[in-house]
Amino acid sequence: MTSATLERPVRTPAARPRPVRRRPAGRRDARVGLLFLVPLFVGLLVFRGYGFGYNVWLSFHQAGAFGRAKFIGAANYQELLADGQLRIALINTVKFCAFVVPGVVLVALLCATLMQHRFLGQSVFRAVIFLPAVCLPTAAILLFGWLFQTRYGLVNAVIQALGGTPVSWFGTAVGVTVVITVIVIFLSFSVPAIILYAGLQEIPAEVYEAATIDGAGPVRRFVLITLPLLSPSLFFVVLTTTISTLKLFDVAYVLLPPEQSASVNYGLTAVYYYYQLAFLNIGDRGYASAVSLLLFVLILAVSVVLFRLQRRFVHYGEDG
Repeated sequence: MTSATLERPVRTPAARPRPVRRRPAGRRDARVGLLFLVPLFVGLLVFRGYGFGYNVWLSFHQAGAFGRAKFIGAANYQELLADGQLRIALINTVKFCAFVVPGVVLVALLCATLMQHRFLGQSVFRAVIFLPAVCLPTAAILLFGWLFQTRYGLVNAVIQALGGTPVSWFGTAVGVTVVITVIVIFLSFSVPAIILYAGLQEIPAEVYEAATIDGAGPVRRFVLITLPLLSPSLFFVVLTTTISTLKLFDVAYVLLPPEQSASVNYGLTAVYYYYQLAFLNIGDRGYASAVSLLLFVLILAVSVVLFRLQRRFVHYGEDG
C-alpha cells in the first residue's frame, strides 16, 4: 500500500499596489502662481524691456519724426559734454533735490509726530494731511501759480499789506526755485507722513518709558530713540522722494510753459529738457534718448550711494 504525501500549496505573495505619487501642493501652487504672472512679465518685457532697448539703440542714431534713423555712433554722447542747456537742467534738478528732499522729510516727520497725539479735531487734521495725495496735481500747480502771481497774487498782496514790495516770483531764479520747491513739497509730503506715522507706531512705548526714567528729555529721546528706530522708514522716504524729484516734470511744465522763454530756464529740469528735445524739436529724438540715458545713470548712481549709506545710518530691528 502506497502512502500519499500531502503537499501544502505554495502561496505567492500578493503584489502590493504601487503608491500613487502626488505632486506637492506647494509646487503646483507655485506653477499656477507663475502662470498668473506671465501676462505681467510679458507686459514688462514689451513696454519696459523693448522700450529701454530701443532707447539705447536710438541714442546712437540721428532720428527725426519721419524717415529712417541714421547711425552716428557716439556723437550724441559727445554732444552731451558741450550742451549748455543740459548743464542748466542738471544743475536745476540737483538744486531742487537739495531743497525738496529735506523739506518733504521735515514736513512729513512733523505731521507724523502730531498725528500721534490726541487733540480736538484729530480726524480732520489727518484728512487734511492726506488731502494733497488725492487732489489733482495740475489743479494744485495752477492754484499755486495764481497765489505767487506778481501783480494779483495773494502772496504779494500779503507782502504789500505788511509794508513790503511785491516780488517777481517768476522773474528770478531764486523766485522760481522757491515756488517750485513749495509746490513739490505740498504735493509730496502726504504719503511719506503716513509711512513715518506707521513707523512711529512700531516703536515700543516701554523704550520711551525707560529713557524717561533714566532722565532723558524730549529732545534726547527724539535724537537717541526715535530717529534710530525710525531710520528704515526715513530711508525709504528719502529714497523715493529723491528719485521722484530727479524725474520732476509736471510742475515745471505747467508752471513755466515753453512760450515763457525768459523764465523757463530757471525751472528747467532734466525731464523737461528731454521733453523739449523729443516732442518739440522732433529732429532731436536720438539726442533726447542720450539725455534720458544720462538721467537714468544719474538716478542709478544716486540710488547706489543711498543704499551704501544705508548700511551706516539705517538700523533695523535685528541689529539690536
